[in-house]
Amino acid sequence: MRIPSELHGESLYRGTRSRHRPTQSWRRVIRLSIVLALVVVVMRQAARPGIYQAFFPEASQSGAVNVARTIPPSANTSVPTQSADATGRPTDLNTVASDGSNDLTSQIRQRFEQWVDSAPEDELLLALATWLRGELLPAKLDDSLLVGRPADAAILAVMIQDKLIRLAKDGTVWRAADGAGLYSTLGMHQTNGVRFQALQHQRAVPVVAGVLPLLQQPEVYRGRSLVAQGEVVRIEKISSPADSDDRCKEFGITSYWNLWLMPEDASRRPWMVVVSDLPTPLQSLTHSHAVNQTPTSETEASASQSDPNKVVFPVSSPRPVVEVAGEYLKRLSYQSASGAELTPVIVGHIRSYRTNGNPTVSAAIRAAEPSNGEAIQTDDEVPLVWIVVGSAVIGVLFSVWVFWRTSVLNRQLRQRRDRRKVTLGMTIATVFAAMSAASSASGQSLSDLLPGYDRSRMEGIVEDVRPSLDNPGVNVDEIAKLVFRMDRLSETVLKQRLEQSADEPVVGDAVAVDDTVLESQTFTVGSTLQEYLGIDRVEMLRLSPVDGLPRFVFARGSSQRMSPGDRVSGVAVRIRFPGDGNESSLLLDVAGRLGWQPAQPASPSENVLAMQGIDLGRLAEVDLLDRKPLSESDSPVFYPMIGASAKVAEHLTGAEDFDKSVLAMRENATDALPVKLLQNPTAFTGQWIRLRVETVRITRVAVQSEQRRREIGGDAYYEIDAIGDLGKVQLQIEVPDGEPVVMENRYPVTIVTRELPDFLQQSDRADGPLVTTVNRAIHVEGFFYRLWSYESDFMKQRGGKQFAPLIIAGVIEDLRPTSDDPMGVQAIGQIAAFAVVGAILAAIAFHWVTKRGDKESRKRRYG
Repeated sequence: MRIPSELHGESLYRGTRSRHRPTQSWRRVIRLSIVLALVVVVMRQAARPGIYQAFFPEASQSGAVNVARTIPPSANTSVPTQSADATGRPTDLNTVASDGSNDLTSQIRQRFEQWVDSAPEDELLLALATWLRGELLPAKLDDSLLVGRPADAAILAVMIQDKLIRLAKDGTVWRAADGAGLYSTLGMHQTNGVRFQALQHQRAVPVVAGVLPLLQQPEVYRGRSLVAQGEVVRIEKISSPADSDDRCKEFGITSYWNLWLMPEDASRRPWMVVVSDLPTPLQSLTHSHAVNQTPTSETEASASQSDPNKVVFPVSSPRPVVEVAGEYLKRLSYQSASGAELTPVIVGHIRSYRTNGNPTVSAAIRAAEPSNGEAIQTDDEVPLVWIVVGSAVIGVLFSVWVFWRTSVLNRQLRQRRDRRKVTLGMTIATVFAAMSAASSASGQSLSDLLPGYDRSRMEGIVEDVRPSLDNPGVNVDEIAKLVFRMDRLSETVLKQRLEQSADEPVVGDAVAVDDTVLESQTFTVGSTLQEYLGIDRVEMLRLSPVDGLPRFVFARGSSQRMSPGDRVSGVAVRIRFPGDGNESSLLLDVAGRLGWQPAQPASPSENVLAMQGIDLGRLAEVDLLDRKPLSESDSPVFYPMIGASAKVAEHLTGAEDFDKSVLAMRENATDALPVKLLQNPTAFTGQWIRLRVETVRITRVAVQSEQRRREIGGDAYYEIDAIGDLGKVQLQIEVPDGEPVVMENRYPVTIVTRELPDFLQQSDRADGPLVTTVNRAIHVEGFFYRLWSYESDFMKQRGGKQFAPLIIAGVIEDLRPTSDDPMGVQAIGQIAAFAVVGAILAAIAFHWVTKRGDKESRKRRYG
């Protein structure tokens, strides 16, 4: 066997005839040079990493995340949200009327469906046309079942119509297969038909539709009851269709109208509606000469000049606006100035219309209703000057009435003031009384902030509150009322009152609470007050004595039981101040909600949060907000946790105890997955976790409150919308009044941080964009807050809200490899290049050795 050479086209073994032919070595040099150039090109291309990125997606330095987005409808478009059932029919067909058809048994409905599915097209058309004329249905359906139950027959008619509509050919011009659905729908929407009202009772309320949803999802909306709105741009009258199609005779249709509408949703795509009846005012638009020409505007369809049954009537501006209720039939292909286009077709009846300033339609309405015409003519004849004069007179009269009413009220006010003559002595006495009252109240008094709780009432509460170490007697209801008042006061206001005076507090003054709990006891509030106050328990805490006097503080009960050694902090109001010489006196204070820091935190993360001054009692109540949007109830914990996570990100703060706690917390971080956070969120609340996600969008959120700015340590924070991996788990989300939503592969995760790392920042300027899109794989460590809900287009279409894990991050790391060649693509290219060169050299060496051996063999053979 002879093997041809790939280098010069000659066989490796020459015959005897060609041994004396010149070798032409210069040709071989040219060929080898070309091959060498090709090798060099291949080597350069093989060394490029981009060649292998198609096979190694991980090698891309800026890999994009494919996020499914839904396009929201325009502002003037309402898209129906109902869906189709398993059989493909819209669920609207299952709606029954309120006139006695709601007891339609499943057996009868099943018989209807079986007959509709098995009957041929002609038999269905004949049965529907017969019933629309007011006669009974064919005997094959056992008319005795429908005697006295016209609603059942209407349901069967809707089933037949749906079957015929689905026979239409979508995306084509008018075909013979479209006639059944077109004529049956036109027959059912004849407003003067005997069955028109009965059919309207059996249909669901039609909803307003848009052009784009119908073009994008034709099978979803096929046969649905929709409403088409828009300006009438063109009218086409299709006459005498019965001459070419006998099916029209059964429905009594001699002509119908095609209306081309310009939708009101700001789109420039026209659509067609087909109606059997045209109101008289709109027919006035067709009294002009019929024009059968090809339009040049994008908003008009091309008329067929060869169709003698079609008459085209263009409508000039201003154009009337119509509202057509009917069923979606198909997408119709037509020829426009831009080429072949598609438009949705809705067949029905005109539900309402308005002139929109069209003079022809307005004149037709006045001619049809002379009384309305006279009123319109009278309004048009009102001069503009009279309108201006009338408006001015009404304004002047209104001003006169306001001035007169004000003068009357002022006179009555002066009369009430003059009833008691004010003398100089009374004025002096009043001034002295005010001065004495002001002197008796200290600068840190809370009496003016507690309506109904003056000093006398607080002293009255003391009579019923006589706790002691042995037998604490407490009037829980009275204490709960004052606790409720204190809980409604702002922390900022309380701290301001506390800082206004350094005098020894008396009854009614604000006092600071920052001490260790020596003993605690819980009291239950009465059931009647629980409903009004929203407080079910009151905590009585014994704190460290002050100047040898026992001190008790009453506060709102938290979800966590306070134990001896725990630390509480806050602001309270004093209701008992010891008298001189009374050794058995007590100090009694009442607070709303006290900050709680346990002596022995349950985890290193709680220890870090407690060291940053976060109320762990409020953290325990975060679980009550599960799957709810962020609200004011989250502020006391949410913002301080952002500040605490920022402190963790600084690593070393100078406080040795805090730094050790942070290191211990990060060493014991929990590796969390989105699935675990969704299945058991309460187990992770306040815990330090780490997980891997891919960022999608970053939003800068400004903070307006000065107090919240101090808590987070800045004037804004960043919200990172990311995607986490669900693994092989399929997540099913229950939706109210709808089918469950199934999600798999990926799930949204929300990350909040005070500062963005450098690799996620798109702009260093303070006035940079508020929302940026960044696709990056990151490693996140932070506090898990809770599951929160928010609006999303995906869940909104399915009738629910999206909920996702919310993590307050302290550490964000880039998962991109630091190497420019993470997959070793360049090394692969170099190896491949060397392999090619080595193969070429080996081939050349083999060729040289073989050639030399052949030469020696010829010498030995031929001498």
